[in-house]
Amino acid sequence: MLSALTAPVQRLLWPAIIFLTGCAVNPVTGKNELMLLDETQEINMGAKQFEPTQQSQGGRYVSDPNLTRYVSEIGQRLARVADRSLPYEFVIIDDSTPNAWALPGGKIAVNRGLLTKLNSEAELAAVLSHEIVHAAARHSAKSIERGMLLSSVIGVASSAIDQNAGNYGRIFDNGAQLGAQFIVSSYGREAELESDAYGMIYMMRAGFDPEAAVSLQETFVQLSKGQSNNWLDGMLASHPPSQERVENNRRTAQRLKQAARQDLTLGFDRYQSKLNRLSQRSPAYNQTQTALIALQERDLSKAQSDIEAALEQTQSEAQIHSAAGQIAMARQEFRQAQQHFSAAIKINPNHFRYFLGRGLAAKALKQTDPARTDLRQSQALFSSRAAAEALAELGG
Repeated sequence: MLSALTAPVQRLLWPAIIFLTGCAVNPVTGKNELMLLDETQEINMGAKQFEPTQQSQGGRYVSDPNLTRYVSEIGQRLARVADRSLPYEFVIIDDSTPNAWALPGGKIAVNRGLLTKLNSEAELAAVLSHEIVHAAARHSAKSIERGMLLSSVIGVASSAIDQNAGNYGRIFDNGAQLGAQFIVSSYGREAELESDAYGMIYMMRAGFDPEAAVSLQETFVQLSKGQSNNWLDGMLASHPPSQERVENNRRTAQRLKQAARQDLTLGFDRYQSKLNRLSQRSPAYNQTQTALIALQERDLSKAQSDIEAALEQTQSEAQIHSAAGQIAMARQEFRQAQQHFSAAIKINPNHFRYFLGRGLAAKALKQTDPARTDLRQSQALFSSRAAAEALAELGG
């Protein structure tokens, strides 16, 4: 592995690496760049990490299939006018942290929590086109290529799931971004400016008003100045806002609109209509976040009161039942925890955390066979240290 080699040896190896891989033209920017991953490897890496990355967070949002289809439709509309053809895929993550990310090869996700902060279809297009550029211009791939041999990257990719799963082993770690952090922890200034600029071009080509990219950045910059805006941590961590980006976006939008030969869409009403179901449940999700904060602070009475209030508002959301299960576990109310995790599984049977929680509750109740069944299913979905250790204690 390159990381195990001394710096002088690494420098000696780089000419050989460059010879073996060479330079290529970036399909978006037109710049000549060193490429250690060819397109097939890039696509395969993103495809391999896509499901584990979703699992390491909240899993797919399944409560509103119509909203998922809508987001995918907007994404594919933008992807069709992108400068690079990739197997683009768009999903919603069931996580309250406002964030969006792109893996190599065009695998793109937007969190449920970000959708509720957007105001229009054009702002959604601004988010998705920005992520499309990160994938199309190889920003996420280049973050892997820096300082790594191709063989080292492949080795890390194959083991990263297990390593991240170990760190994520605690079921009650809320809002973890471990899978995405393996691929991209943050983008640099140049990558963000490129994604803003070319993303706005894609918006324009697809018929969306690029002014939405300005209003979006203005909101992020304003909120980043506050001290109590933890909800924005996800976006700030990987997509740092700046006044420079606002001004650049404003100039780009003016230039693009001057050349416009078509009506441009903002889509306020359509977006709010598509978001209606999620918007109605936002108060319950907010109450759930308050409950989880109380849980972290070990105020179990407040946590229980808040989660009960959330469940009174809706019984249809897997993450709310999961939070109730977490709180019940902390209160050592294991049968209630089983019931809440079972409700979450009924809504979404494809997220590891719900099976892990129910399995741990069954283990605490000395229900050995049900515990093994759930823990094995959790491991099948996403390998975690918590499930592995619990299974070992149960004899496998």
